[in-house]
Amino acid sequence: MNLRTDFPAAAERIVELGRRGPIVAAIALTRTARDVQGAIKQEMSSVFDRPTTYALNGTFLKSATKDSLAARVWVKDNPFGKGTPADRFLGPQIFGGQRGLKGMERMLQANGLMPQGWYAVPGEGADIDANGNMRRGQIRQMLSQLKVQQGSGHESRATGSKRSNRTIARQGVTYFALPNGNKGLVPGVYAKRRFALGTAIRPVLIYVQAVEYKKRLNFHEVGQATVEARFPVHFEAEFNRPRPGQSS
Repeated sequence: MNLRTDFPAAAERIVELGRRGPIVAAIALTRTARDVQGAIKQEMSSVFDRPTTYALNGTFLKSATKDSLAARVWVKDNPFGKGTPADRFLGPQIFGGQRGLKGMERMLQANGLMPQGWYAVPGEGADIDANGNMRRGQIRQMLSQLKVQQGSGHESRATGSKRSNRTIARQGVTYFALPNGNKGLVPGVYAKRRFALGTAIRPVLIYVQAVEYKKRLNFHEVGQATVEARFPVHFEAEFNRPRPGQSS
């Protein structure tokens, strides 16, 4: 939101306030941006199935100042904590198209355990949490058994047996990767579980060549509607607020 571009009438009125005018405008713009951020968060809760807190908090707000009468709300392009940057998974929901690679996918590809440019989707053997995502504990165990590790500044994999099928049995479960599939099994990562009467193999990740998303999050539409509804309210409230030493 830019005061002079989006609200020229308001820009003319702040001249009446003299030096206080830009401050009034900056406050109104920033408060409106907070409303936009909240409205988009509500929209995420409405259109996504059980969105994570991480996703709901995936936007940032740049406040307006008296010297820069513009406020901005957009998706974060840098991770907070150890998560994936929000623009990688929210961008396709806003614009449609293919999503970016997840950290796990980049690691598997860097270590020759997944075809370059492919994507991984959960299989029937994936342990899914309440938000519909694969549990981090299973991901860590899987990568550990496959001897995939992330070094400082780059991804690496311990050397040893065949790159296409490195396994370590742990807690009755053996994970193995089939980058090109094998004997009727599609490309992916599988879990082999031992039972008293035998074993069972189930796909944990299935590799696919494309993951296309349709536009689902009306980011700009919700933002624009909120700006049009809320900026006049915030501007009038701050414009009419008594000045210091002025009676109400």
